[in-house]
Amino acid sequence: MVQEVRVREEESERGGEKPTSILHQWDATSLITCAKFQLDGRLILDFMLDVAHIVITREVQQETVEAGLAGGYPDAVAINERIDAGRIEVRTVSRTSTPFEEVLDLYGLQEGDKAVVRLALQAADVVATVTDDRLLYIVLHRCGHQALFLPDFIEKAVADHVCDATTGQQLLLAVRPRLHRGFVEHSLRRLEGVI
Repeated sequence: MVQEVRVREEESERGGEKPTSILHQWDATSLITCAKFQLDGRLILDFMLDVAHIVITREVQQETVEAGLAGGYPDAVAINERIDAGRIEVRTVSRTSTPFEEVLDLYGLQEGDKAVVRLALQAADVVATVTDDRLLYIVLHRCGHQALFLPDFIEKAVADHVCDATTGQQLLLAVRPRLHRGFVEHSLRRLEGVI
């Protein structure tokens, strides 16, 4: 069922490399989703960390960890543990030009989402951003940066042979309660090969 991912876990425990050195930025929505749900007693977040290196901005850390810990959310504890263990990298980003910051304001993005856009534009090693925020997805796309919805990221892991289709389907079903139904069903049917 999750055999291939478990094999990669064992390789990691023996000091092996992660399956890929590709760096993906995550926004708060996807990070929280993956820290809330489990598959086979394991956080979805840990499956995602088996797939790729994850980086977040300080603003996303504040939103997911600091505010979450103050609110007593278990997902905040899980995210914080992975940051402290060095499994999730946190970066500070600088503001962009005044005209571009004005554009970000016009979009009505929250501070955390603005920081996500800044990191996407400033970090050449970040190949894509994982988000479930539709406005943020559009802004990133308009800025020429690859954005993936969480279901797309899971599909990509299957396509890259990091996990099998059955595991991909199980991961999608695990996070389905927090995501828009159409996104999950679309990905499920693509993994089933019916569309």
